This record gives sequence, structure tokens and C-alpha cells, in this order.
Amino acid sequence: MRPPQPDDRHHALTELREAIRRIERRPARRSGTVPSGLAEVDAALPGGGFPRGAICELVGGVASGKTAVALSVLASLGERDVFAWIDGRGEMYPPAAAARGVDLGRLLIVRPGMKPGDVPSPRPSTPRSPSETATLRAVGPLGDGAVHACLWAAEALLGSSAFAAVVMDVPLLRAGRGWDAMSRRLQAAAERGGALGLWLTPPRASVRVPATLRLDLRSEGGRVVARRTMGGMAVERRGHVA
Repeated sequence: MRPPQPDDRHHALTELREAIRRIERRPARRSGTVPSGLAEVDAALPGGGFPRGAICELVGGVASGKTAVALSVLASLGERDVFAWIDGRGEMYPPAAAARGVDLGRLLIVRPGMKPGDVPSPRPSTPRSPSETATLRAVGPLGDGAVHACLWAAEALLGSSAFAAVVMDVPLLRAGRGWDAMSRRLQAAAERGGALGLWLTPPRASVRVPATLRLDLRSEGGRVVARRTMGGMAVERRGHVA
């Protein structure tokens, strides 16, 4: 693989900026909380929702409900709000999001490292969704690899003021050089842009993400169990995720 070139980074940055510019509204800085629309999850959160201008971590394994909670948050946002999903694992399935009430016309899907026409996950062939996919074909500022491009995109989207929420499904296997600095930049971007950042994390992850609040999720007998482990006293609530 040829080493990344400055022109590659410039092209990818221009592409992302154009995607943001097309939908950017520059609203006043958002504040307050964003409810998930799931009563038992919101009961475990301070103020009954996820704080704007901050990054929150949703932790859980397969079928834990973390993706369903993230989609429910997007579906509960106002009709003028737009939102983004950084699909680092390539598993975001727009028809499933639409089935949970997400307006695909207001959803920007970012898949760093994937070229147009790539199949993001082994799912049945479906017509192209109306959601917009920004493809970044270059590296991020920390070095080579799609993970760094995901972090680079996350910083740009969180700080743009264009998005009410940004979901980050980015697998972090280890903290590389510059991770502490990038963590601070992501936190600052969320605060500056007033966006809610939701980071989807597997259990027992070795990398500490820059989260103000952490919600551990698991499924028990068809019911979701939500337990807050950061941002106040530990609180556990149980309920359904449809």
C-alpha cells in the first residue's frame, strides 16, 4: 500500500467539509439533555437524558441493546435536527435504523476507508438508502489506518455545530501515540459544537474513551438493563427495548 500523500488528506477533508456545508445551519449552541425515548434508560441518566456538548459511552456486548439505544436517541431528536453515524465497523444497516424511527434523510453515515460500492456488512442486498454516506479514503492526523480517520471525522463533526448528535462506532483495540491529545480534542469539539456524542464500546475495552458519562447495557430475558457507572452515583434500571 502506498504511503498516504498530502493530497489524499486534503481531498478527504474537502469532501467532509462539503458534506457538512450542505446541511449546516449554525444554530445557537445547544444545551440541556437528550432523552433516549426509553423510560428505563432515561431513568438511569442524570436529568433524564444524555447531556449535550459531551461524549457519553454506551458499553455492551452483542445484543446488549447499545445500538438500539443509540438509534432511539436519534429517533427522538427534533424534526429539524440532523445527526451522524461514524461507522468504523461497517455494520450500520440503514433499513434497520429506519425501522426504529430514524429519518434517513437527516442521517449522515461516515465510513472511513470504504470506497463507493463497497458492501459495509454481510447483509442481504437492498436498494441504496436515501441517507448520505461520506467516504474518507485517507488517513487521520495520528497516522495510518481507518481508526485514525474515524477519530478525525468525529472531531470535525462534533465541533461543526451542524449536528445534534454524533454516534461513534469505532473499535479501539489499543491506545496509540497521541491518543491522550486526541481525547482532549474530541471532548473540546463536543463542547464547542454542543453536540451529543455517543460512543459504542464493547465490554472490557482496554482503551478509555473521553466520556463524561458511561452507561453499561445488557439484555436479560428480552429486557434491557441500563446501569450508569460514570457521571454520578451508580444507578440501574430495567426495561424493554422494542
